[in-house]
Amino acid sequence: MKRILFLCTGNSARSQLAEAIMRDMAGDTYMVMSAGMRPEGVDPRVYEVLERFEINSDNLNSVTADSYRDQHFDVVITLCDKASNECELFTDSDALIHWDFKDPKQQAGSDSFFETAEQLKSKIALFLLLNGEHSSPTIGPVELFKIMSDPLRLRILMLIEDEFALSVSDLTKVLEVSQPKVSRHLALLRDAGILNDHREGQWIYYHFPITLPRWITHVLATVRNGNSAMINQEKIRLMQLKDRRKPQLSKPHMFNPLSEHYQHHLMEKN
Repeated sequence: MKRILFLCTGNSARSQLAEAIMRDMAGDTYMVMSAGMRPEGVDPRVYEVLERFEINSDNLNSVTADSYRDQHFDVVITLCDKASNECELFTDSDALIHWDFKDPKQQAGSDSFFETAEQLKSKIALFLLLNGEHSSPTIGPVELFKIMSDPLRLRILMLIEDEFALSVSDLTKVLEVSQPKVSRHLALLRDAGILNDHREGQWIYYHFPITLPRWITHVLATVRNGNSAMINQEKIRLMQLKDRRKPQLSKPHMFNPLSEHYQHHLMEKN
C-alpha cells in the first residue's frame, strides 16, 4: 500500500478535507495522512462538509509535520505555499506535488469549505485516474512532447484521437502527403508505443493501444479539445472520401477523467 501525506499550514481545513476525501475515493490503494507546519486543530466546518458528502470523518487529528520527519512517503502533496517551502522535511519521498488552495477559513460560513472540497474531489479523482497503473509507462513526458512537436505527427495523433482508427490510405489522402512519409511517422509512433497497427484484409489500421497510460490519453484528449479547429480541413477531406472502408475494431469505453473514480464510488454507495 502506497503512503501519501497532505500538508498545509494549520492542518485544520484543507489537508483534513484532502485526507478524508482521498481515503474515501482511494479505498485500499493508499495509506493517507495529513499534517501541518503549525497545527491548529480540526475546524468544525470540516465535519459539516464531510457529513453532507457522506464521507467518513473518523480519526481526523491535527498533527505536526515534524512528527512524520523520519517516515517515508510515496507522495507528499502540499496544499499551500507556506507548506511547500517546508518540503525539505520529506526530501526522500518519491514524489513531491504542490496544489495551491486558498484557506477556506478566511471566509465566514461553510460555503468556502464546500467549494474547497469540490475542488479537492476533482484533483484527487484525476490523480487517482492518472496514477492507478502499476506497469511502467512505455514513454515519458519528454519523449511524448518531442513526438508531438512535429506538426505532421501531431495531426496524425489528433485525427486518430477523433476517429479511433485510420488506415495509411486514409491518412495519406486527408493529410495530402506521400504514403512513404506517412508510413515513416506511423512506424515511429508505433515503435514508441503510442500506436498499434491492426490488419483487416489488405488494410492496416492504426489506433491507440488499450494499454496506453491514461496520462498520455488525457494529454492527447486535452490537446484535441483545447484546439478544436486544428484539423478542420483534414476532417472535411475525410468526410469526402467516397471509397473509405471503416475498421471492424470496437471502440474502447470512453471515460470522464475528472469524475470516473468518484462516480463509481457513489454508485457503490447507493
